[in-house]
Amino acid sequence: MQAVTVQIRIFPSDASLLKEMGNEYIQTVNRLTEQAESLSVFPKLTSKDVKANLPSAVRNQAIRDARSLYKKTKKQGKRPILKRRAYYVNNQNYSLGRDTVSFPGMVDGNVQRQTVSACITEREQGLLSSGKLGLLKVVEKSGKWYVQISIEAQTEPAAGDVTMGIDLGLKVPAALVTSTGKTKFVGNGRQNKFVRRK
Repeated sequence: MQAVTVQIRIFPSDASLLKEMGNEYIQTVNRLTEQAESLSVFPKLTSKDVKANLPSAVRNQAIRDARSLYKKTKKQGKRPILKRRAYYVNNQNYSLGRDTVSFPGMVDGNVQRQTVSACITEREQGLLSSGKLGLLKVVEKSGKWYVQISIEAQTEPAAGDVTMGIDLGLKVPAALVTSTGKTKFVGNGRQNKFVRRK
């Protein structure tokens, strides 16, 4: 099994609603993590215990994320604070159509299913139909909205016995060596250095 993330462009009719839900989600996770840090133990919570303007399924996901962040805090010694707006929905609460994505959201204090038009390519459609769907994440990048869906895809074991090693470098981007001893250098390091400087 291989984990693959598929990114699909969506075109929401009301982007302010998605921004609001994303901000609420991040604030909820940060607040729960802060509470757990002050108690020095993560409390047993349900969606009923969490006061947030989010659907209960999303509140449960926020609890899972906060618990994960708290464990990270205990390991690293300092609490990471989430800043980037995001909205997570687990695989039981969203559905995909041919050119739509629907997930739960809050409208005027009530939970409603948000159906958003999407641009799903044939390749993405094939990946989505062949693998096991995981978590959906709604994000904004440069003013454009996307949903990122993690997929567990089946991989076929390699039949051949020939191996190849790839060394990614800075000056020469990739040096390839096969099991027969043949070496090939791929890419222009000077061009990459020029692009990186810009």
